[in-house]
Amino acid sequence: MTYFQYITDKKGRKKAVIIPIKEWEMYKKALNLEEEEDKPVFTKAEILANLKEAVEEVKLYRQGKIQFQTAEEFLEELKQEGYL
Repeated sequence: MTYFQYITDKKGRKKAVIIPIKEWEMYKKALNLEEEEDKPVFTKAEILANLKEAVEEVKLYRQGKIQFQTAEEFLEELKQEGYL
């Protein structure tokens, strides 16, 4: 028998479910889900390069050499790049 675990919010409402990996593999096979979902979105090298770039941008901002974009501009950029 399979036992599921639930993740709940502060009011006890179910928000997510945890299933055993064997069950997940069975569901993936039955639903013909692609293996692409198991691949990371970014490589370790890409993450480190992005973090380095972010640190450099913060340094430039603190020196008054650049301005940061607004939250709205950032969200629009994420949409344009396909992340949202």
